[in-house]
Amino acid sequence: MIADRSASSSYARREVLRLAAASAVGAALPGRAMAASESAPPGGAGPLRSAGALAFGTDNVLFVGDITGSAVHAFALRPTDVTSQSDVELGNFHNFEGRDLVRGLDQKLAALFGATYDRIVVNDMVVHQPSQQIFISVERGRSMDALPALVKVNHGGLEVLQLDDIPHSQVGIPNEPDPAAMLEFDTQQSFAITDIKYYNGEIFVTGVSNQRFASTLHRIPYPFNSQTATSTVEIWHPVHGEFETRAPIIRQLIKELQGEPYLFAVYGCTPLVRFPLTALKDGAHVRGDVIGELGYGANPLDMVTFADPFDQKEYLLVTIDTRSASRIAVVDLATAKPEPTGGAIDFGPGGLGRTQGLLPRHCRGN
Repeated sequence: MIADRSASSSYARREVLRLAAASAVGAALPGRAMAASESAPPGGAGPLRSAGALAFGTDNVLFVGDITGSAVHAFALRPTDVTSQSDVELGNFHNFEGRDLVRGLDQKLAALFGATYDRIVVNDMVVHQPSQQIFISVERGRSMDALPALVKVNHGGLEVLQLDDIPHSQVGIPNEPDPAAMLEFDTQQSFAITDIKYYNGEIFVTGVSNQRFASTLHRIPYPFNSQTATSTVEIWHPVHGEFETRAPIIRQLIKELQGEPYLFAVYGCTPLVRFPLTALKDGAHVRGDVIGELGYGANPLDMVTFADPFDQKEYLLVTIDTRSASRIAVVDLATAKPEPTGGAIDFGPGGLGRTQGLLPRHCRGN
């Protein structure tokens, strides 16, 4: 786990998002001795100006969101860039027993970067499924000019992924927010890229832009070319009692249900929203269906689907920063009725939030 006791309120969003990365690293296996590379000064950031949202595509391609550079980078990892972790003992899902993959992650990252732990920010985490290796986006410093790096977990140790020689391409993210513009207590720029997902030859990039309807979703083919389809999105937020066009999608997941692909998203204050992928076209303004209000005053950390070994059913798991994770049956996601719009403020829970299951508190993701 990361213990960050002096976080600046100016970067509260990053502190929320980093918990998603810390949760998976801190729940798996007792840490072994640090890798030899931990004593060496880090480097190899390659073209990155910042390191944020992460996602894997096919053929070992790692996508990295770069808010400062207004870009998404694609690194085609080579066999030597990945180390199999198939021999690492993980926890027991049946009784929610976890193992620590890395103990004292904050202190070990600080040692790796020659800094104190309060100067280290973890922005995201992703697992390379074929090797089961975890990759973490890290920044040393707490400003938009922080030094970026990607770090791998290797049998309890930490290694910097040297990016300089890895085959690379990138695509610009248009309509960068004004650095001086604010979104509640944070700059709009800090929300420019909130999440990345790869699906069927495209990456889906969520965040905010400088447009009138600021909440934005980009569909970008990979390999990158000159084509980018940009939609603006809005929702009715029952907790706030208003239509919201500035609040960004924080976490997203793409799932085919009943033969149709949907993008499911969770925003701040955790409304669960459904968008048909066919509606997300270039130039479109799309209103998503709020199908669940999972509980106000909280922020989502991640979204995954899994098969429960007890009942053999598939569930959506939403991990949340301040309370237990929410479990929702996948079969209900496509057919759930949208919450009504235009009513009074409703603190919920509503929709699928009324039937959500809550996992034990130590499974909440932080």
